[in-house]
Amino acid sequence: MTVRSDVGRSIIAGFGALVLWVAAVTPLASQARQARQGLLSLEDGLIFYEVLGAGEPVVVIHGGPGLDHNYLRPGLDVLATGRAVVYYDQRGTGRSEADLDESGINLDAFVDDIDQLRQGLEYDRITILAHSFGGLIGMQYALRHPENTRALILMNSVEPGSRWREETRSRQVAAQTTEDSLEVAELMASAGFRQRAAPVMSQLYRVSFRSTLRSRDRIDALNLELSGRTSRNGQDVARLLGASMGVIDWWGDLPRLDVPTLIIHGRHDASPVAMAEAMAEAMPQAELAVLNTGHFPYVEDPTALLQVVSNFLAGLGR
Repeated sequence: MTVRSDVGRSIIAGFGALVLWVAAVTPLASQARQARQGLLSLEDGLIFYEVLGAGEPVVVIHGGPGLDHNYLRPGLDVLATGRAVVYYDQRGTGRSEADLDESGINLDAFVDDIDQLRQGLEYDRITILAHSFGGLIGMQYALRHPENTRALILMNSVEPGSRWREETRSRQVAAQTTEDSLEVAELMASAGFRQRAAPVMSQLYRVSFRSTLRSRDRIDALNLELSGRTSRNGQDVARLLGASMGVIDWWGDLPRLDVPTLIIHGRHDASPVAMAEAMAEAMPQAELAVLNTGHFPYVEDPTALLQVVSNFLAGLGR
């Protein structure tokens, strides 16, 4: 089933990512809420996580590949009202650790980490909220662990294949300005890029993401101050993870994604709305919400995002 919603004109209601604990306080909706931080020990690494709020768990899978969860905050913190929002850094980036080789960085390990985190935090079932490239990891988790997946939220997911590859690429190129291209070229030719210095890598992402927003001046609302580990390891993580995934053509797998699913897509995203519509049509329990945003709805229209997510999650209990 597909439900289309153009938020900004109207919203159709009704549908609606344990060893060391560190105390921290995070402001949320004019209140101070306690955040629990920890490191989950794995046989081949460590996974950093942070839990905001309490209640039914929503595990947030960040995009990239090669980024960490910080770019999603504080925008998604507002979801931690009446539920637990679990952030974590994928292995090799942020405050998570792993060997930078084929055994440490691969799709199987990335999917297994989510279930290890679920077990470590003692959750029976989890809702997955996956952004951008993280959508691919979220889909694989739900396919492999449907019994542990309460629901799946795909927020501006990349395509699970290549049907819309050329159209997406054309839209990306059209959105870039000459100034963007020149600055990217200058940054990539710099010594700081070769050294993977955090200020240079952060600026590279900032310039690259400007064209993915409906309004370019919203770029400063994104937290793109990369950590040292993310800056150093990000490109290697992306290369190794991509190699483990091979050629992605998962369209034939989508009918097996038989869990309640909310697909959120920005009308101004590089991936066309038609791609999100096709995903929603292919999944047995999927609903689609089209927002008047680009690739980052939590900074472009947080009110609309909160409404569609809250409606969807509320509907799961009915």
